[in-house]
Amino acid sequence: MAQLATAADLDQVADLREYLVLVPDPPKRRGIRHSLESILTLAAAAVAAGAQSFTAIGEWAADAPQRVLARLGTRFDPCRDRHAAPGEATVRRVLSSIDGDDLDTAISAWITATTTAGSPSERTPTAIAVDGKSLRGTFARTGGAGVHLLSALTHQDAIVLAQQNVARGTSEITWMQPLLDGIDLTGVVVTADALHTTRGLARYLTHRDAHYVFTVKENQHRLHARLQALPWPQATRHTSTGIGHGRLEQRTTEVLPAPDDLDFPHAAQVFQTTRYRTDRVSGKRENHTVYGITPLTPDQAGPATIATLLRGHWSIENRLHRVRDTTYGEDASRVRTGTAPRAMATLRNLAISAHRAAGRTNIAAALRHTARHATRPLTLYGIPT
Repeated sequence: MAQLATAADLDQVADLREYLVLVPDPPKRRGIRHSLESILTLAAAAVAAGAQSFTAIGEWAADAPQRVLARLGTRFDPCRDRHAAPGEATVRRVLSSIDGDDLDTAISAWITATTTAGSPSERTPTAIAVDGKSLRGTFARTGGAGVHLLSALTHQDAIVLAQQNVARGTSEITWMQPLLDGIDLTGVVVTADALHTTRGLARYLTHRDAHYVFTVKENQHRLHARLQALPWPQATRHTSTGIGHGRLEQRTTEVLPAPDDLDFPHAAQVFQTTRYRTDRVSGKRENHTVYGITPLTPDQAGPATIATLLRGHWSIENRLHRVRDTTYGEDASRVRTGTAPRAMATLRNLAISAHRAAGRTNIAAALRHTARHATRPLTLYGIPT
């Protein structure tokens, strides 16, 4: 399968301003002092330099040199003969009222344009992980649902291709297909947790010429029991070991042809993965077995490939959700007004993806590097300096 190209492979990065200008301006009750494009571009640049809050964005803007503010498209004040940066209150008001779907669409289009090159067959990422994350700071003090976002991330490069808000009172299942609608899925393997192991999604992905690797848990008791009863001693298998988080782990993946009576759309193979873990300090041992299903044939994916895809799925937790929490302090954020929590998450996705496309694997180090010079965020986003 083809690989996702990085920005380092391209002659130049797409200009972010050309995509943000397409975001519709929310209705205003007052006169326009700053263009929406300039506010969004400035906020994106500040977040790429490590800004975690509206206050930090406002401080970055206040310190930005005139030539940077000019490139960001900020308003020129003829009375003062200088470009005026929008303040923290203006940034907060705009990001609280903007349409989150429109912003995500524009950002996803820029990421796609920046991280892909070559013919259509060469532009397709090998595998995409889909998972949701709740923004803890948006949960009401009295309880109740907060903002929950569903994201699609490439396994290999950990670049965010799309994000979708999960409306209150609904589940991730409802929003999975709208999330994937804007992504070219030809030849792609989509990985998801057991919540999304549904026949409807399997048919949707096959119709889109995509593949799936789904896990099956006991909430689907009939399918789980059928997989559990298969003759696993006859399966082909792959075993690997690794050390991490103070534990020694051995993983064995066994694969069998899907039985004819499985009653799951386009299933070609089923698998069983068992993890044996040993705590290196206490010596405590535990094991855990999961079952799964895929339309990939033995020629397309043997047990080693399936094991790689299963482990690759956790990149969305380790390389996106954890980075937003630990590096950007997302769970500690108290941004709650309007669409601001989603907009800030989108800008974090943008910054993380842009840094990864530029070849940086340590996002914390990338933010520090970018913060040391005001023009570096502009270069990251393809804005001439």
